[in-house]
Parts: sequence; structure tokens; C-alpha cells
Amino acid sequence: MKKTVYYLCLSALLGFSGCQDEIEQEQVIPAQTGDEITFGSALTDIQTRTIYGEDPVNGAYPVYWEKDGSDQIAIYCPQAAQGKLVKYYVKPDDENPEHSSTVTKVNTGEAGLQWGKDETHKFYGFYPASAVTGTEDGKIVGEIPTVQSPVDWDETINEAGGTTYTGVANTDYAFMWAYGAHNKSDGGDVFLTFHPWVTILDIEINGPANDGETIKMSSVQVRSLNDEILNGKFICDMNPVEQDPTKAPTYTGIGNTASTRNQISIELYDKEKGDFITLGKNDKIVVRAYLLPKDENYDTGTGGDQQLQVRVAPFNSAVLTRKLNGAGGSVSGGIVAHKINRVILPSVSKTGPNYWMSSLDPNIFVTELSLPGSKMSYQIKGQASGVTYQDLSIADQFTNGIRAFQIQTASTNTGGANASANDQVLYMTVAGKKTGTRFKDIVAEIAAGLETAEGAGKKNEYAFILLTAALRECDSYRHRNSFMDWETVDGNQAWMDAIRQELSEMTAVNDTYRIYTGEITPTTTIKDVAGHIIIKVNYNTDAMGNHLSTTDKIPAMFAQWGVLDDVSTEFTETSAYAVNTLRWGTSNHSVTSNLKWFYHEATSVGYKDNGGEETYTTKVANIKDMWDRSVTYYENNSDHNMWFLNDLGGCYVNGGYDSGESQNGVEGWTQFVGPYATNLLQERTEDATLGIVLMNYANPDNQYTGNLIQTIINNNFNFQLRTSSASPENYNASYNNGGNAIGWDK
Repeated sequence: MKKTVYYLCLSALLGFSGCQDEIEQEQVIPAQTGDEITFGSALTDIQTRTIYGEDPVNGAYPVYWEKDGSDQIAIYCPQAAQGKLVKYYVKPDDENPEHSSTVTKVNTGEAGLQWGKDETHKFYGFYPASAVTGTEDGKIVGEIPTVQSPVDWDETINEAGGTTYTGVANTDYAFMWAYGAHNKSDGGDVFLTFHPWVTILDIEINGPANDGETIKMSSVQVRSLNDEILNGKFICDMNPVEQDPTKAPTYTGIGNTASTRNQISIELYDKEKGDFITLGKNDKIVVRAYLLPKDENYDTGTGGDQQLQVRVAPFNSAVLTRKLNGAGGSVSGGIVAHKINRVILPSVSKTGPNYWMSSLDPNIFVTELSLPGSKMSYQIKGQASGVTYQDLSIADQFTNGIRAFQIQTASTNTGGANASANDQVLYMTVAGKKTGTRFKDIVAEIAAGLETAEGAGKKNEYAFILLTAALRECDSYRHRNSFMDWETVDGNQAWMDAIRQELSEMTAVNDTYRIYTGEITPTTTIKDVAGHIIIKVNYNTDAMGNHLSTTDKIPAMFAQWGVLDDVSTEFTETSAYAVNTLRWGTSNHSVTSNLKWFYHEATSVGYKDNGGEETYTTKVANIKDMWDRSVTYYENNSDHNMWFLNDLGGCYVNGGYDSGESQNGVEGWTQFVGPYATNLLQERTEDATLGIVLMNYANPDNQYTGNLIQTIINNNFNFQLRTSSASPENYNASYNNGGNAIGWDK
């Protein structure tokens, strides 16, 4: 495992030995002695590698090669007859580790770089070799990730007597570059000087100021406030260096530029302990963020519009931010290119509700967000008489960052013996039994949370309600049809009428209920739905769906739960796991839609493989498979028209023992699935949404689901979620000045 302590590199000198020049430019032959351009005979003055000394020498931190010779550099030579782009191992000198003794090919059975016909050969070096994914138009292609979580954590006692948790950074992100030209007829060594290319922030997060106070930490982000590219795929262009040795390479962001590529994210999660790091007074966290270089005119010390921001997220709390500029004298300068920039942050504090959505790019598509949600949201301890799934009120769930709610209801006929569809309304159910609480009262409670958020300046929050039916509690009704004959509408269809009526009542006074009334499409963004509640209706049968008219304009999305009937899939579906059409405005099956609902939403889980709606093995496999498929979908589709629901809620059941829902079954399943899903997601590195994730006991203080909630929230900051706009630009690697942040932004 590589271990980085500090990074502030000097340039390095790497010698390449010349060789015979009879090789034809395009000749392709196996490697033979004397054919290749050899590297590594008496290399000197190497000071660019990934092991950094503890103490600075002459103002710079010394750099050493890995002792085991595992370091790899990639060298590209467009004039070479063989190889073109070849990777080499670098072996340090035993007595002088900043020097190299040998450079050897990684693939010994293949040809290395060989002299071509041209007299002048140009050599482009890049470290690490693993970051070089190829060449494009003679330029090196590489990538730096969004997520740069430590590979390990070191714990030491600091001078104040607290613990310093130092994140051991992955030094594969410490890009170096080199350029040099050599005439083959000159013989001798080919000298390349390696330079650090990325810019690093060494971020120190200090624990709370008060004695006895502890604060669990979640993540830290570095972001560009004007959307400059800090991560992702890029093309490195050495032309500026060829023309002027004092310049650095420029780069162009490539790949998916229509995504959130303006930030670096670091999880403050210790995988070995299975928990986020908790800070007390005098404790510290130190992590390092590797940034692609920014524009040469960038200067945080002048208060210009090109600025970086450090965003620290305590667990289940409002985020703390610090803009790295010189405003008000709080920073003595800006960020220095190619060097370590130490950012010392003040004591952390918990400052209010978890309004995490308002820290996201508002141009992100809503189908690509990951929403933590509560299973059977209204079935709360202390309120329900039967089995309960939650221990916080709806309002408290919202305050604590939950943004998706499963609400189960039943219809009530208020029209008496001669009723109409307009007389049907929705009441909440608990444990399958109807209560005296209207559905719209719950909607008003969530809407009040949105209003409070806006009053606090957090205007990008929104909520999602998954509306389901307790069909056995739904009233039927009788009415006269167009032939004046009496006709009975069963409870299933009456529930659909009640949805139409209830939403009509709420949208008539929508300042109170905040129902989103615009059509949800694949291009709907956070900005579009901010401050509103999206309603999604799950119905059970074809008859229920077709009961609504094709001309209905109900402000809700509709999809059938259960048997797939109108979308084909490539996997074996079950009644709990399938893809269905997601329609807006009506559930009538004759209406088409390009939105799809990919769901996994069973409740009963068999103990191991005995009984239950889904067996234990199937349930766990479906949970993982859905998230794997979300990655595949993201990588292969740019239409972002798939809405995922992964239901982790429910309970264990077993024939003859806990044969139905039980409190023990709910708690037993929660104790397993919370840590399982958290660990699964903490190991994931691919870009993709998690979709809507429902869980029992959606409470950040719950020892089984608390970390899962924060992990789902963090997923929105960790990956390159796509946005409705993109502005790819070229960036030159240079900065001005340097300094520290002292204090949080207000």
C-alpha cells in the first residue's frame, strides 16, 4: 500500500540512454537486445515520486521512489518506430532513494520505445502510468477521479493531546509530467525533467471547541464555484511546453462534461471500523485533495470570480463552507499551482437541519439523485397499535435529511348512497387500518418543512412521496352511470378516484401543499422542482390503472406495482422486481411515456430461504443487482429516463414462526440490511444514482441505518451526476500566491 504524507515536489531529472538508429520507423518486431531506447543507467537527481518526506528541505518536501520498484511511468514518443506509449518500472537506489538505479519495461515480453526514422524524437513522460488511458491526436489522455477517499487512516496523538486522523491518500492521483526532445545522432542520455502537475489541498479539519462535545463527520468537498473542471477525463497538451519551457501543459476536459465535474469529494469513513470518524475537542482530521490545475489567471487572493470552496459536512447537520479567497483579510493569498496548499479550518459545529439538497448543483437531473427514504413513513412508534417501521415523526424525518416518504392510504366515500368520483378522499392508514388523518395533512407537514428550509435560505430542497394503497380499507361507492343505471365502483378503483380528488383539493390552495404540478420528464432538474413535492402513485392492477381517463391531468406520476405488463426486460423478473412505464398525469395504459420505473419493493423477507414474499437470498441479490444495473445504465445511456426504487425496508417472516409481520422481524431485518447496504455502497466507485432508497427506522441516530442515510446523501456529491448544461474549456496549469482559510463563511 502506498503511503503519502506531504506533497510539494521539486522538478526531477530522468536520464534515458541512446541506442542504435537502424530501426525502421514502422517496423514491428519482437524486442531484441540493442533495439530499444534504454532507460536507467546512472539516473541522478530524481526528486519526483510518491513517498514524501516528513520535513521540508530547502522549502520543498523531498520525494522518494517506492523501494520495491513498483512505481510506473508512461513515456510517449510519437516518432518511435516501436511502442509509441510504453510503461516502465522505476527502481530507486538503495542508499539514495530519491535517485533511481534502473528503469525497466513493465511488459518485458513486448518491445519498448525504439528509434524511428526522424532525427528529432520528442518524449512525453507521465506519472503514474496507470492514469494514462491512451493518446489522442498525439496527446496524453488521463483521468482524475471525483472521489478521493483515503486508502487507510493513521491515528496519532497531536500536541494538544487530541487524536489526529490522517487520511493516507492514494498517490496515483499525484500526476507528474515531463517533456524533452533529443536527436538520436547525438547519442548519450535523453534527459527529461519531471514536474508536479496537479495541485493539492492539505485540509485540516478541527474538532469542536467545547469540552466534552463530540461531532461525527461525514465528508469534505473541494469545489469550483464557477464550475471549472477539477476532475474526470482530460487530454494533456504539451505544446505550450515545447514552445516555452517556462509554461506548463494545458488540458481539455473530455468525456462526460455535462456532469458535476467541478468538485472533489472525500469520505470521512473508516472502513476498518465501519463508521464515520467522530471528533472531540483537540481532535483533527487531515486529508488531501488532488485537483486538476486551473486557469493561469486564477487568483483566489484578489477576490476574483474564479474561486474554490471547501465544504465540510458534519454527520446529519448543515454543511460548513469556506471560500478560499482574500475577502476581508481572512486569507493571506490564494492557491499555489503544483504544490501543497495547506488549508486550516476552524472548529466544526452542528449548525442546524440537514438541508443537503441545497449544496448540490441545481442543474442535476432529478432521476439521477439518490434519495434516502422511509419505509411506511407514517407507521411510527408511539402512534401505531401494531407493527411499526419508524421512530421519528414525518417532520423530524424531513429535518434529518429524509427526502422520500412511502405513504399508505385508503379511500373514504363522503358522498353517501348516491356518490360520485368527486366524493372520494384519502385517509392515512397505520398497520393496514384507516386513521382519522387526511393524506393532505401529511403533505402539509412536509410542505411546512420546505417552507422552513426556504426561510433559512435553502431553496433547492424538494420531497418525493410514494403513495400506496391499503386496498382492504378502501370504500366502494355506488352511482348512476350515463344510462342512469346504478353501478358499483369497487374500492380499488375508488382509491384512484380519491387520488384525483385529493390532489385537486390540494393544488387549489397550493401555497399550503406545494404539489409539483409540472410534468416530470427525463430533463427535469432540481431547479425545476425546488420547493415542491413530487407525488408518485403505485397502483396494483390493470383495472385500477385504466379506471382513470386518458385526458386526466393529475399532478402525479403513475406506475403499476406487481406484474410487468408493458416493458420488456433482459432479466428474470419477480412480482417484487421489474421495470414498468412511468406515466405522468394518468395511469391509463393507452398513454405512452419514455420514463421507466425500475423497482424493488417487496416487504416480507423469508428467514434465510424459508418462506416470505422473497427469500433472503433473492432479496439480498436483488438489492445488489439493482445498484449494479444502475451503474450499467448510467454508463450506456445518456437519456437519464430511468427512475430507480430500491426498497430495503420490510421484515423477516417465516412459516410457523413470525408467520406475519412482527416487531422482531422488522428489527431483525433492519439490523442486517443497514450495515450490509452501507458497506456495499462504501465500496462502490462507479458513477450512478442509487435512486430512491427506502429503509426502516430512517433515523440518523439509529446504529444500523444512520450511516446508511449519510452514505446515500454523500453519493450525490461523490460522483459525476449529469446536469442540464456543460461548458468544456481549456485550462492552463498555473496559480498565484497561497494561503490558509481561517473561519467559516456566514
